[in-house]
Amino acid sequence: MYQHILVAVGPGFSEAALSTAIARARDSRARLTILHVIDSAPWWAGWQADMLCDTPALVNQLALAIRRNSEKMLRRAGIEAQWRTRTLPRDGRSIGRLIAAEAELLDADLVVLGAKRHRFFGIGWSHVRNTVCRRSRCEVLIASASVAEEAPVISASFARGQSRVQA
Repeated sequence: MYQHILVAVGPGFSEAALSTAIARARDSRARLTILHVIDSAPWWAGWQADMLCDTPALVNQLALAIRRNSEKMLRRAGIEAQWRTRTLPRDGRSIGRLIAAEAELLDADLVVLGAKRHRFFGIGWSHVRNTVCRRSRCEVLIASASVAEEAPVISASFARGQSRVQA
């Protein structure tokens, strides 16, 4: 049984990670914390990004969209969670190290990450997963599919000896 579950969400939103964390938190009656690490100098911005667009404003809009989508999923599930946002420091620390450090700081029993590749040819996000797995002292769960996609709700109705299953 888990007491505290930390789920990391990001630019790809990671619906699979959040839905899995919600299901695990519900099953074990654990506290749920959602962590979004904001990269203030994202890879897609490039070295001339500030001349071409308002990068901080775009990063903030992306963070708001991620939070809104996460909160919508929580409302639908009827689960409460604590929301934490951290900005990636420019001291060379990686997103994976920051997630692992937050898990230790919060004394989380489980860290849930998404398995989708969010960067060019998957470079970057798999590094985040590997770093979190290496640096975390708690269990790490890699969610590859949304709970809703993985296990569709099936209702069965039985009338006069006949069965009918609807997916």
